[in-house]
Amino acid sequence: MEELPAIVIKTRALLTMRDYVVDELFEYENRYVMYPIKDSGADAVRVVTWILKESKVVGVALVREVAREMEERNARDGMLVGGLRFTPAAKKSARTARVELIEGTYASFDIFQHELVSKHSIVSADEIQLVLSHYGIEKNQLPRILRDDPAAKALGAKPGQVVRIERDSATSGIVYYYRLVVDSN
Repeated sequence: MEELPAIVIKTRALLTMRDYVVDELFEYENRYVMYPIKDSGADAVRVVTWILKESKVVGVALVREVAREMEERNARDGMLVGGLRFTPAAKKSARTARVELIEGTYASFDIFQHELVSKHSIVSADEIQLVLSHYGIEKNQLPRILRDDPAAKALGAKPGQVVRIERDSATSGIVYYYRLVVDSN
């Protein structure tokens, strides 16, 4: 059996870090394909993941192909890994089709393993409501974190979601900070 390329191993590790189970890996002429699943109680979350064998400029046609496969497989999200760069039309199409675009040169390590990086997690709707009612604010009044922030990228956070950051404090113990994920535009 031949050894898998580093980008496939990195992508599988990224999906595992996001609590997805990756059982299947298929190889085609120009890409690898995975169908990770996250079991979230009542219904499972499915993702179609394409990993390009060669880094290239990704256009809207490729994003539409991923979106079409998402529809066929009844997947909620898609992921396209390995682009050298993405055209503006591809980025716009990916946002509407719920396809995450990841450049092929992304970090090969888990940033959350570093001692200076606090624990980050995406917050449930119930916890968001609890925090908002406690402080008497609206969701858009929360401090912001950019979607392009390395921690938000690693989590796969999308605009509108809320990220909880847990920090250790010498005087207060564990302190929670909440950030609203926003686009960089």
